[in-house]
Amino acid sequence: MLTTAESRRLYGTSVQPTPFRVLRAGPLEARLENGNLRYVRHDGAEVLRAIAYVIRDRDWGTLVPFLDGMYVEERADRFSATYGAVCVNGGASLKLHATIEGRSDGWLQFDVQATPDNDFETNRCGFAILPAIDSVAGAPVTVEHCDGSMEEAIFPDPIEPWQPFKSIRALTHRPAPHLLAICRMEGDAFEMEDQQNWSDASFKTYVRPLELP
Repeated sequence: MLTTAESRRLYGTSVQPTPFRVLRAGPLEARLENGNLRYVRHDGAEVLRAIAYVIRDRDWGTLVPFLDGMYVEERADRFSATYGAVCVNGGASLKLHATIEGRSDGWLQFDVQATPDNDFETNRCGFAILPAIDSVAGAPVTVEHCDGSMEEAIFPDPIEPWQPFKSIRALTHRPAPHLLAICRMEGDAFEMEDQQNWSDASFKTYVRPLELP
């Protein structure tokens, strides 16, 4: 545990860094941090910067779930993590059940089921996926849309002031010359925004589209 002075010197804040655990299955690894995944790598190459289940209140503040039990299993060729969580907003609670599974062949799945106990007011409730921007900016990407159509495109290089891709079901790109990554997002429609507009060096693919209620 860092002292307050050490934390301020290293991180610029007295808040202690979040504990994490690195999950590994052969060449696949990911950092499990507060129920979300960061720095997903395969064979040494960063594929995704983060996969997070995000819940926003009516003012777009991020609600922090309280984790209720975490079970992790690791073997040489696979890993899994399951946990429950509760997120409180006003007079309602949202219960989460999450399952994460990874295999040495590069397959990775993150699934969350969310159930409210009452009317739960939220501006966003679902996954946000961030690629490693330094390896994809200006690079080719294949976008599969929700209607099944395919689009051959380019990740933005100059800052994009609007959503570069909408109605996303899957994104396929090469995080390294020897790797082909397919990120498939089931459930509602997803879209992407360039967060460099807000001084955050990332592209964020999120659910649900801003134009939908």
